[in-house]
Amino acid sequence: MTTVPWQGRSPSAQARLLIWLLLLLPVIVVLLYPTLQDYLHAASLLARISGPHATGWIANYDLHPVDVRDMTFEFRGASIPARLYMPKDLASAPGIMVVHGMHDLGINEPRLIGFARSLAAGGFLVMTPQVPGIANYRVKAESADLIGTAAQSFARQLRTPKVGVLALSFSGGLALLAAGEPQYSSSIAWIATVGAYYDLAHVLHFFATGEAVRPDSSVEHIPPHGYGPLIVVYDEAQDFFAPQDVAPAREAIRLLLSENEKASQELARTLTPAGQEVMQRIYEEQRQYFAPALLAEVEKQKAQLAAASPAGHLQNVQMPVLLLHGSDDTVIPPTELLWLQHEIPKDKLLDALVSPAMVHVEVGSKVTWRERLALVHWMALIIRETRITEMRATNPPAASATPVLRRVAVAPTPTW
Repeated sequence: MTTVPWQGRSPSAQARLLIWLLLLLPVIVVLLYPTLQDYLHAASLLARISGPHATGWIANYDLHPVDVRDMTFEFRGASIPARLYMPKDLASAPGIMVVHGMHDLGINEPRLIGFARSLAAGGFLVMTPQVPGIANYRVKAESADLIGTAAQSFARQLRTPKVGVLALSFSGGLALLAAGEPQYSSSIAWIATVGAYYDLAHVLHFFATGEAVRPDSSVEHIPPHGYGPLIVVYDEAQDFFAPQDVAPAREAIRLLLSENEKASQELARTLTPAGQEVMQRIYEEQRQYFAPALLAEVEKQKAQLAAASPAGHLQNVQMPVLLLHGSDDTVIPPTELLWLQHEIPKDKLLDALVSPAMVHVEVGSKVTWRERLALVHWMALIIRETRITEMRATNPPAASATPVLRRVAVAPTPTW
């Protein structure tokens, strides 16, 4: 029998392909591993925020115990509360600042606390700053400056140039406004918003009419949530109530916004008959009654609304942006995302997702697999940008004139 040595053979095409695949497999695994990790962390986060008592290996993937600490930062001479959520067993963790939506509890709102804890358990150092204006149901330009200042303070605490910002609801529009300002943009690595607005005038018009206007001038008709007109009446109570009714009416509305309708109605009984009539129309959500007054507020506050809106301030945004909006959002209509998408530079907009899985700023109870995968992708992009930010802070370019300190813990400050 004659034996033919290997050197004399010509391997088949399939054999050559298999050899190359075996040789390249370790390289492929190394290249894809960070991306795979991003998606696994995103899927784990989504599982935990969708159901706080979620179990299984996805929900429990790579979790860390969390330590919580209160802190403050300075804004225009005032000490502003904030809270820090820290993974205990990590020497270094990238920072994400999460800005609460419009709720009187602010950083103490249970859903925000749960989300911040879940994010920290996934390996991130999370700061939640109090935004007093938003917590008091007011959307003012000053709050954009506060958000920008909070990002600067958080970056200093971490001894890093930039941090990521995730902002919810009305804080989303304010955070985008801050991101467009050079004095704050240098401290913001990326910005993600959930249920944000583009133009407050659009939103007030929507509250009054139920008409959500798209950039192409077409109109989508969506019944607005009763919450919307309430915040306008609360903010400008003097335009709806007699002078003696303004203070108690505002408090009655605040109680209603805090979902304490019984206490609100008890207080409303102390108003004048005319004031009680207005409050009754509020309880019955008679939007048409308030529509003319709401439209008048749009004209009356045109300058203030423009000053507190990101509209016209996004052309020079320098950081990656991710937008998420519920397709059936009745608080801030989803058409606002289309306006944001239209103005944000295309090379900076990483993803703009309008999802039926979102109920304003929360994940709904009934989510299809396709919708869940889209949310996982959106969250994975946030995690990727956070990871990239950490890598850049840890390994700055050789040409950089200013060295960046490797952070192993939060820098101590006397404000803790």
